[in-house]
Amino acid sequence: MKYRVFLSAFFFVLLPSLGKAEYRVFLLKISKRAPAAAEAPTPGTPPTTQDYRLVESTLDHVQYRYYHTVAPDEDVTYIDTWRCYGRTDDFKPHCPNPKGQIPSEDSPAS
Repeated sequence: MKYRVFLSAFFFVLLPSLGKAEYRVFLLKISKRAPAAAEAPTPGTPPTTQDYRLVESTLDHVQYRYYHTVAPDEDVTYIDTWRCYGRTDDFKPHCPNPKGQIPSEDSPAS
């Protein structure tokens, strides 16, 4: 009888405290799609700068489009990812990128 009580206490009290949580953070680039060839600027005019925004999310580039509102003319591109340890409850901020900085446009992450 004592054996069953100890075993039950182990599974219901001690074992869950040994579990460690982790999650993955994705750096996503959301940018406007380039205009079609018919809408392209004429040669000799300076190119317009592309508008984009960088977003950190726990959703990858495919899942992000289904969960958040993204305009039909915007593309969601995967840039970087890293793993964080701990819990994400109470809207805690994501852990910082351990690589130190956001990769530049000239050298995208592989």
